[in-house]
Amino acid sequence: MSEASTITVPWHIRLKAWWEGYDTDEYVEWREREPEADGEAEEAEDPSRPAAIALPKMMSFDDMMAEHAAPSKPDLNDGDLEFLEEMAPDPVWSRAKVEVSQRVFGRGFVTPGGSEQIIDTVKSVGLDPVQSVLDLTMRLGGEDAAIAGKYGVWVTGYERNPALFEISASVLPAIKAGDQVRPNFYDPETVELPKRKFDVVLSNESMHCVQDRAALMAKIYESLKDWGQFLMSDFVLPDEKPPSERLTKWLERRGEPVSLWTKAQYEAALTELTFDVRYVKEESEAYEHRIRHDFAAFVATLNADKAVTETPIARAALVDLAEDWSRLASLLQKGELQLVRILAMKRGES
Repeated sequence: MSEASTITVPWHIRLKAWWEGYDTDEYVEWREREPEADGEAEEAEDPSRPAAIALPKMMSFDDMMAEHAAPSKPDLNDGDLEFLEEMAPDPVWSRAKVEVSQRVFGRGFVTPGGSEQIIDTVKSVGLDPVQSVLDLTMRLGGEDAAIAGKYGVWVTGYERNPALFEISASVLPAIKAGDQVRPNFYDPETVELPKRKFDVVLSNESMHCVQDRAALMAKIYESLKDWGQFLMSDFVLPDEKPPSERLTKWLERRGEPVSLWTKAQYEAALTELTFDVRYVKEESEAYEHRIRHDFAAFVATLNADKAVTETPIARAALVDLAEDWSRLASLLQKGELQLVRILAMKRGES
C-alpha cells in the first residue's frame, strides 16, 4: 500500500484528481513532493508529475466548478441523503452509493446512459405491447420503466443485489411507467425461470458476476418462446491473455467474485445452446463516452448540490464512485477491457 493511500485525502482533491485524469494516490504523492505545484504551475512540464489516465481534454476542474456555481435543483430531495449512516452497508451497493449514483445518472439509474440509451439499445428486438419481457438486471428499475413507457410492454424485472432490490420499491412508484415493472429478487446461480414464457430476455453488464453463466444461459434459452430473443451486454477480455495489472486491481475493487470471458467464449456458449447469434458488437467506445458525458453533466451542477457536498458520507461515496467509473473508462479506452453486445435468437419449428 502506498503512503498516500493511508492519508485522509480531502474529497475535493480526490475528485479533482479524477476529473483531471490522474490516479488519486499518485496525484497526492506528487502534490506532497511538490507543494508549490498549483494553479498555472501545474500545467508546466514536470517529469515527476504522474501520468494522466488518458481522459479527454476538458476545462480544468476549478474552472468547471466556478463556471457552474449557479444554483440548480437536484433530481433527488436533500432528505434522501439524511439517513445514509443509518442503513446497513452492502458490500457492492451501499445506500450512499445508490443515492449518489442516481444524482449522477438520473432517478432510477445507477449506470450511465439513461432512458434514451436503453430505448435505443432495445430497438433491435422490435418490441410491441403484446410481448413479454424479462430483464435479469433490473437494478432500480429505471431502464425497465423507460422500456415499458416507450413500447407499452410489461417488464418482469429480476434483481440479484438485495440493496438495489429493496430500494427499487421506493423508486419504481416515483418514476414514469414504474407501475409496468414487476420486480423480483433472485439468485442467478440457483434461479429457476418459467419455461417458454418470454419473447425477449435482457441482461446488461452483469454476466461476469455469475459464476455458472453457462447454466444461466441454458435456463434463459428454455425460458424463451420459439423465435424469442436474448439481448445481452457484458465486459470481456480482449483476448486469451491474462488480465492486465490495472484490470486485476479494478476487478478486486468490485466487492464480489467476478470472472471475465472473451467474446469468443460467449459466442461458443450461445452456439452450443443452439442459439442463432445474430450479431456481436463491440461498444467500448460508446460506453466510455456515456461515462464521461454523464459525469461531466453532473460535475457541472455539483457546486450547487449541497446535499452531496455538505454530507460527508455522500462526498466519500461520490469520490469512490468517480474513481471506479474513471478506472473503467480508462480500461475501455486503453483496450484492456471491452464491452460487447450480443443478440441471439431461439429458433422455432420451421
